[in-house]
Amino acid sequence: MNSKRASQHVRLRQGSAGVPPAVSRVSRDTSDKDRRHSRNHALRHPMSDAGRAGRQAGRPRHPKTILSASPRKLTCLSSAVLLKLAALFLAIQLFAACQRNDSASAITVKSWRTWMLPTDGAVQPTPRSLTTGPRDELAVMDTAGRILIYDKDGALLRQWKMLDVQFGKPEGIVWLKDDRIVVCDTHYRRLVWFDQEGRVLKTVGQHGKGRGEFIYPVGICKDAAENLYVCEYGGNDRVQVFTRDGEWLREFGTPGTGPAQFQRPSGLVWHDGKIFVADSINNRVLIFTDAGKYLGLLGAGTDGKSTLTFNLPYDITFAPDGNLYVIEYGAGRLSRLSLEGRLLGRYGQAGRGDGEFATPWGVAVDSRMRVLVADTMNRRIVALQL
Repeated sequence: MNSKRASQHVRLRQGSAGVPPAVSRVSRDTSDKDRRHSRNHALRHPMSDAGRAGRQAGRPRHPKTILSASPRKLTCLSSAVLLKLAALFLAIQLFAACQRNDSASAITVKSWRTWMLPTDGAVQPTPRSLTTGPRDELAVMDTAGRILIYDKDGALLRQWKMLDVQFGKPEGIVWLKDDRIVVCDTHYRRLVWFDQEGRVLKTVGQHGKGRGEFIYPVGICKDAAENLYVCEYGGNDRVQVFTRDGEWLREFGTPGTGPAQFQRPSGLVWHDGKIFVADSINNRVLIFTDAGKYLGLLGAGTDGKSTLTFNLPYDITFAPDGNLYVIEYGAGRLSRLSLEGRLLGRYGQAGRGDGEFATPWGVAVDSRMRVLVADTMNRRIVALQL
């Protein structure tokens, strides 16, 4: 479930330096050449600070001019100020309403545990994607191109590397009932089947936009029959469906911002005949039947618009408590939602400490209601016992 995510994995913030304002008056010892230059600049850029200063310099202000303003002009001025204040008040009220609609209680966490992945030589890799196994094992993919298998208590059992990582690392992993593991080998445009010892059993896919072809496959999940649903991005944003052995079945979704369209679908989950897709760049979750029929947005009202707010929802999973859990790359938080789209709680914020996440990429929940998060920029796995 899970940019260069963000890659296109989205990485997201800028600032700008201030520019000193232009001087409005020229000092007496300024040369004629400097005066002409300032005047010419003001004429060429009438809305700049220099332009305004130039016009002011060319029209000396006199107190009596201001005092002789007509009552009509003063009335117009007062009306303009009142309109601006009214607009500001309305904006504040709308913002407050949005905050109230988005409010949710904090998710109660009984315990918080973190651990880092083993080093790869001198490098400390970061986790990218994760999934749970039938016995609450945890499978993790990292930026070293490794797959690491932990037992239910977090002890490392084994690990192996992908076929090749020269052009990029994989993202998206699912564990089948027969213990095969299927991985989205993102930058090699294919799916790879492994056994539990890391031996490659088969690969499916190549670069392209046809059936069974991929641009950047990044998310994968399974249904009750273990059909595989794979989402991809890169100008070919869609979901393709395969059997558990890799036979192509169907596809749905197109690139865009409208209904049934995606901009970097990055994670998805199946539950009870429906597919929930985290549409990360569009900041929403789309719902389809598993046959590919579009049903709408998670949290949509009667107007079809969602009342939920997300900041780059990057992965989504279904938990034993009957709810959906979404990890937000941009907000650094975990959201709990009902299947109907009600916001039930949130946990975390962007940061480096306890209770905080930095560009998290993946989320999974095991049978004990232990929420596992790939806290990517913090280079750790986080386990939250709910």
